[in-house]
Amino acid sequence: MEDFSITVRLTEKEYSKIMYSGLYRKPGMVVTGIVGIFLILSTIVDPLKIIAPFPDMPYVEIVVGLLGLLLPTLIVLMALKQLRSNPGFQHEMVYTFSEEGFKIQGNTFKGEFQWAHIIKRKEINKFLILYHSKRMGNFIDKTKLADNQLQFIRSKVGRK
Repeated sequence: MEDFSITVRLTEKEYSKIMYSGLYRKPGMVVTGIVGIFLILSTIVDPLKIIAPFPDMPYVEIVVGLLGLLLPTLIVLMALKQLRSNPGFQHEMVYTFSEEGFKIQGNTFKGEFQWAHIIKRKEINKFLILYHSKRMGNFIDKTKLADNQLQFIRSKVGRK
């Protein structure tokens, strides 16, 4: 296939939506949220004396329940802080795809990746994420790709 390029600018709002969507697809995060809701509800029911699951004020349960509910938000806030720390990610980036791999060019950086070094791909909402390490990946807007271009990228990176 002939080389092709797209320009992508990832906003903080889009990034946080992707992060929330990705987090809530993980079973562990869903279970943590359910446990958090259960702990908070049980501490609310305790003073009403409908059932009395706790002999004293359940401070630990309140804290653990709130942490369970707020954990995704804390993770997203930390990820946004990391995104904001590099101003190069706030601007447009040009991705150029070829048979060998893809290149990224931003205002202050250049990167080149071979297809063999992409360890995983994930599709969340309108974005295709190509991971080049366990926790780092490139966000590519699927709406800016033609169907044959998207199929080309999918064929180069298996769903590992």
